[in-house]
Amino acid sequence: MKSASAQTLPWKWLVVLQGLTAAVAVAVLVAEIGWPLDDAQAATMEFTTWVLVGLSIVAEVGVAIFTPQKRSWQRYAVVGALLVLAVARLGLGDHLRHWFGLVFEARTAVLATLAVIQLSIVIPAVLHLMQLAQGRLLQKTRPGLLFAGSFLFAMVAGLLLLKMPNASRHGLTWLDAAFTSTSAVCVTGLAVVDTEHDLTFTGQAILLGLIQLGGLGVMTLTYFIALVAGQGVSMRDHARLGDLLSEENLSHVAKFLRSIVLLTLAFEILGAVGLHQVWRDHPPRGTHLWWDASFHAVSAFCNAGFSTFSAGLGDASLSQDRSAQVILMILIVAGGLGFAVLADLPTYGWRLLSRTLGVLFPRWQWLRRPAVRVRLHTRLALRVTTILLISGALLFFVTERWSLTPEHCWEALFNTVTLRTAGFNISDFGAYGFATVVVCCFLMFIGGSPGGTAGGVKTTTLAIAVAELGRILRGHHEVHLIDRSVSRAVVERSLVTLFLSMLWLTVSAVLVSMANPDLDPENILFECVSAFGTVGLSRGITTELAPWSKVVIILNMFVGRIGILTFALAVAGTPVPRRYSLPEAGLPLN
Repeated sequence: MKSASAQTLPWKWLVVLQGLTAAVAVAVLVAEIGWPLDDAQAATMEFTTWVLVGLSIVAEVGVAIFTPQKRSWQRYAVVGALLVLAVARLGLGDHLRHWFGLVFEARTAVLATLAVIQLSIVIPAVLHLMQLAQGRLLQKTRPGLLFAGSFLFAMVAGLLLLKMPNASRHGLTWLDAAFTSTSAVCVTGLAVVDTEHDLTFTGQAILLGLIQLGGLGVMTLTYFIALVAGQGVSMRDHARLGDLLSEENLSHVAKFLRSIVLLTLAFEILGAVGLHQVWRDHPPRGTHLWWDASFHAVSAFCNAGFSTFSAGLGDASLSQDRSAQVILMILIVAGGLGFAVLADLPTYGWRLLSRTLGVLFPRWQWLRRPAVRVRLHTRLALRVTTILLISGALLFFVTERWSLTPEHCWEALFNTVTLRTAGFNISDFGAYGFATVVVCCFLMFIGGSPGGTAGGVKTTTLAIAVAELGRILRGHHEVHLIDRSVSRAVVERSLVTLFLSMLWLTVSAVLVSMANPDLDPENILFECVSAFGTVGLSRGITTELAPWSKVVIILNMFVGRIGILTFALAVAGTPVPRRYSLPEAGLPLN
């Protein structure tokens, strides 16, 4: 019999071959998409792709045979499945080229075909890399640092992709490419370039991919691919994902992860179909209707605020399109509520309905059965969101002294929804007075709910801080929310989040003001809060910012997306417990 080391040696070399094949496939894909190629170069790239397919098949079959953990029957089953995949992959080119040719131009159809085939080479290598990393580097990395690092990696990758010649019509500077990439990955929507005129179709596709990646989260997508491929998720990964996704029951993390991706796809597909139907008779740009509908659906659900129209939804042909705006508002609110809340909505709706019918029809005994428990997070997020939407709309009437007209009611409602980190606008925010700017900054600062695509300090943080204030004023010992008490650790994290957020915004506003002394201070404050809350609304100064100010805004978007407390803990390093206590001292506060 061969020794264990002799058996694992071929496996290691085959994994290396698989990794090198994937790396070359990525390089070829980037070259095909990002640089203009003549027919000879395109033919060379296509030939290289099929060589890589052959090497990938050899590597996959070899890894399946020599994997030490697999038994004989498992190896034969995996090899059989891989051979079927190989036949399908080799025979898929013509079919894919035909399918893509129905939608895209001939050259684009060829590139799309090669892209799908090359991704089928890359994904297995990535999964094997994740498997090797489990229990080593990634397991030793703290969740906050890993979360921040994943977004930073996506931002750098997006920067490099947007710098490719085919991504823009006139080329982007390094700073503008970094700004655009960060704004997309952090689902903000602030733009220093015109998405419609400065970016090509390739650039817009890269932008949309970054938005989708940032909305779901790099780690969420990575672990979802691992689950679909049957690789599984370790218990440590369950704990890490549970913390990131606001899921308390670790046994449900894998199921919840699948639900997140399926919910996202469902909302985005339904939104794209709805927008297509609304714009079908009068397309905003005349062409690219499906692309515009899909782009806005993804951008709205991910709370990104990017648009393929130069003037956004403020365009004359779109500002009065109520049907499209209703679809976008539904997508914005759904993405901002968070995936945990969306998963609980059917249960919560049944609970409210049974209670209402129980009051109306007291003789219906079956309605008095104990209602299914809905987590506190869901109830709190829905209540605070409703309060903010109603109060925000009313405050627009107060600060702008509007008369009660249907137009003003709609503008107030849409603005309140989009200020919850969405970034779309149907009116000029630069025309509002200072009192309205303060209201807007408050709504942007709060943002959406945890575990979703929204930014800000989150609705639950606001609720806990207000409850803590009530506890102090009433002299109580515990913070109570609805029918639960909140632990001191959660209360302290909420208060620290609010303090750090206000401190960060103060410093960033000062730095931007020093770099741009000619800009209006209220516009600078609006811009900084908009970036930190990953909202993306502006009073028209984004393109006028000095280079240093753009760097500050980039940091605002990054910190706002990953969370100020996550960022602070990642920078602070490994916590060192204090093993002693000092005598208490009283200090005057008034």
